[in-house]
Amino acid sequence: MSKVDIKGKGTMELSGGVLHLTWKRGTYIGIDVANAALAAITTLAQGTRLPMLVEIQGVTHSAAARKVFPDQSSISRMALLGSSPVDRVIAMFRLPLAPAGFPIRYFTSRDKAMAWLLEDSEEAATELGNAE
Repeated sequence: MSKVDIKGKGTMELSGGVLHLTWKRGTYIGIDVANAALAAITTLAQGTRLPMLVEIQGVTHSAAARKVFPDQSSISRMALLGSSPVDRVIAMFRLPLAPAGFPIRYFTSRDKAMAWLLEDSEEAATELGNAE
């Protein structure tokens, strides 16, 4: 397991074949922090496309950060994990705007998010934005 600090705003680690990005509650993610997260993904993924779990509780992103993060070159699918109605609204607003190129779903259950990230089916690979 490897862990990388993201400019004091969060951490990213690779464990069990899944990238796990944990933002600190209330964090504002600007372009510099988004680019640091992309650099951490590149470092940890080492040229492979991996599933990624992102904890988004109370996090906001600048418009510039939303344009660069996430990057499809290192991510195969992404689960956004939130815990409040506000997290859900932000995720549902953001999902259609994400410059992804891979499936993204919102979850309130870590177990369901991890199960979806690790499943290997054609049906799951075509889903986008279904909440659980």
